Amino acid sequence: MQTLISVIIPIFNKEKYLSECLESLFAQCTEEVEVIMVNDGSTDRSGEICKDFLGRYSVNAKLINQENKGALKSREIGVSQSAGEYILFLDSDDTLLSNAVHALTDVVKNHPYDMVLFNATSDSETMRPRYVIPLDHGQVFEADDKYHIYRLLCCSYVLNNLWTKCIRKKLFLETAASEKGQRITNGEDLYQILDLADNAKSIVYLDRVLYFYRVVPGSMARNYTPLYFSSEKIVCSKRLRYAEKWGKGEELVAGARLQTYRIMRVVAELLLVSDMTWKEVKKEMQRLRGDSFFKAYYFDAHEERDKRDFLLKAPFFVMHIGRLYLKLKR
Repeated sequence: MQTLISVIIPIFNKEKYLSECLESLFAQCTEEVEVIMVNDGSTDRSGEICKDFLGRYSVNAKLINQENKGALKSREIGVSQSAGEYILFLDSDDTLLSNAVHALTDVVKNHPYDMVLFNATSDSETMRPRYVIPLDHGQVFEADDKYHIYRLLCCSYVLNNLWTKCIRKKLFLETAASEKGQRITNGEDLYQILDLADNAKSIVYLDRVLYFYRVVPGSMARNYTPLYFSSEKIVCSKRLRYAEKWGKGEELVAGARLQTYRIMRVVAELLLVSDMTWKEVKKEMQRLRGDSFFKAYYFDAHEERDKRDFLLKAPFFVMHIGRLYLKLKR
């Protein structure tokens, strides 16, 4: 039987949650579904867990072992090794709901959509949708109607992830390769989605929760690294370019500028409260303030007013005092 959907799981040191993730998928696999696990240089038991599942389940699945290259490259490799007509991504600390595979195979088997959008939850008790997506169930977006999708991508965050999308494989083959010579450590999902949405001829929205996104305690408190800024700069620049391409009037460009401003503010916040020494923080903040992109889209920007800006744009002696206060408060 022809493989309809290839589920790709990038894996890096997720032994704590990986068994639950794989169980949620392997238990509902059919002959039409392929599983590709990409072990991205894990140093824990993740690789052993994958091998165990391959031995226990008679499903169409394979394990790819590689040195650590990051989620973006892991996905690219998974797609290149896939046989399915459609691609579905599953993060290794998340799970698919029990009806997810059937719901998606039923849709793509009977309709030639290029992309299927759906919702997720982080609440295992109420199953409340994680995102408020202002689209109607079953609504199809083609040609000029895709502007509704473009608006959400440029002006909000509700469509920024890859794991709430089932995407025709040919779209990946038509899009550009990842930034040459650069490693994107965050924002990888949006980086890929912009190309995919642009190339998609038809997109349908299912107002259904099919994915469980695990909020790991402390996972949002990422420590700053110079790669964090460079990655966000690459991704935000790409969204700004697409906003200009897709734009009708100033709505999309203004929305993309506002999202960029907010992300650059997060970059500055992470740097301020990072584990770096104050001398290192000051040097890195000076570098950011001298960067034309950061300067234009955050330091000199006036997209919106926020009380945090006073500290993040303050003279360094004021910033140092604020940093000490925030660290004591934590």
